[in-house]
Order: sequence, then structure tokens, then C-alpha cells
Amino acid sequence: MSESSNLPAIRLQVTELVLAGSTEHAEEAISETAEKLGDLAVVEVLSTLEPHVASLHLSAFDGGKMSLATLLIPAKAWADSLAYFAAMWDDDSIEDEPEVLAESLFAHIHGMIFATDDADRRAELLHEALATDWGTTAFAVLFSTAVEEIIEIANDIHNLGAHRSGQTTSDHDVIPLVMEIANTDEEAWDRVLFEIFPDWQPGTNQLMAKVEEISNDEEMDNEDEDREHEYAMGRTTKELLIRLRKQVPSKAISTAPKKRSRPSLGEDIFS
Repeated sequence: MSESSNLPAIRLQVTELVLAGSTEHAEEAISETAEKLGDLAVVEVLSTLEPHVASLHLSAFDGGKMSLATLLIPAKAWADSLAYFAAMWDDDSIEDEPEVLAESLFAHIHGMIFATDDADRRAELLHEALATDWGTTAFAVLFSTAVEEIIEIANDIHNLGAHRSGQTTSDHDVIPLVMEIANTDEEAWDRVLFEIFPDWQPGTNQLMAKVEEISNDEEMDNEDEDREHEYAMGRTTKELLIRLRKQVPSKAISTAPKKRSRPSLGEDIFS
């Protein structure tokens, strides 16, 4: 019997452990597979995991280097799994703590992209993720947390090109990710930018952040109303989180997680 014949059983073992909330044990199973059968066997196992299972596993490690799965999952499999990242969010969380959700998403994506120094691996991850609607929205969520910096860089890229841009007075954590995208795939960068600013017409109107809340007694004066058409108003982090949550595919979990006395990762998130 060839060693590859063990891979379906390993995939099933990893799946059951993840759905049961035992992500650390699932990671141990992945590491043991690498030791016994090599990295290529792990790649094959990860490539055949259901996307929602891969999402649950990777999100438990924030995409950090402590997860072998982070380093070895194929780019396409990661891009597919990203569709399910927002599955655990509810309306109250999006309404009450959008910054917390955005930070969690940032930790995952930033960890995945920068877990390796391999430029080709980074480029492939970005290409696959940003070829999807949910991936584009996910990156837009991250950049909406630093919208003034994004506007500054977007104008530089538009005027000078990506390879001559990147100078900014900000040291915000999203900046390296922005430049990684812009230098790797300018079309992907444009898609993210238009996801944040859907009404932007380069050379016609200017980018502007949308004010989250306006008090009831505050009204725009006539001058502001006359100038409103000159701006492309950006979506807020909250609006983008809602868009991302709506993009989670409708999918029932085929293997039900075990019942526990308390909730654990992987239980009832698609109900």
C-alpha cells in the first residue's frame, strides 16, 4: 500500500479535529504527516480540505508562523477558505465592534502573506485571493481602517505608478500590505480601491472618507451640497464588514461537530 493512500484518512482526521474545536491537535496531525510523508503530502491534504474547515483551522492561528498549515496550504485553497472567515460574525459584533473584527481579519491576512520571504509565494497568495469578490472585500476592510493613508497612497500610485510610490508619513501596519499588492498586481490593487471607493472616477473626482455618524442637528450647508459630486465617498469599515459577511457561501457542514458543554471553534457557525 502506497503512503499516499493514507492521505484521505489524514484529511478526515484533520477535518474531524477542526470541527470538534481541537485545532491544536489538528496541527499536530499535520506536523506528523510532514515528518512521516513530507511537505508535499501535507500540501495535498490541505488542498483537499473543505474550504470552511481550512478557514476554521487557519483562523485559530491568526495566520501566524506557528501553524505549518499557514506555510504549506496552496494559494488557491487559502483563497477559497477566506470566503468563510466572516462566517462566525453576527450583526451585533459588526455593529458594536467593527474595529475588533477588522483587526482579527488583518492578523490572519497579514500573517498569511508575510509568513514567508518567498516573493513568488506572496504573489500567488495575493493573486488568488484578489481574484475573488470576497478576497477583494476582505482586503478593502483592512485598508478602510486607515483610509486617509490609503487615499494618500492611491493618489501617488495613480499619478506616479506603483513602483515610484509608497512614500508616506504614516507607519500604519497596512502600508506594507498595500505596497505588496500594488507592486505585485496593479489591477488587483485597483479592484480593492474601487471596492472601497465604488464611485471613484480617476481624474474626475477626489477620494474622501465617509463620516461614520452625523448628529441629527448637524446639516450640510449649501456649499458642501454643491461640492458633494466632486468626491468619491469611501465605504466605512462597518459597511465593508457587512458586505463581506453577506459573501459567505451558504453551505451546511457535512460532519457535525461534537456537542460540548460550552461552545468551541467550529460549532454552529453556519446556522
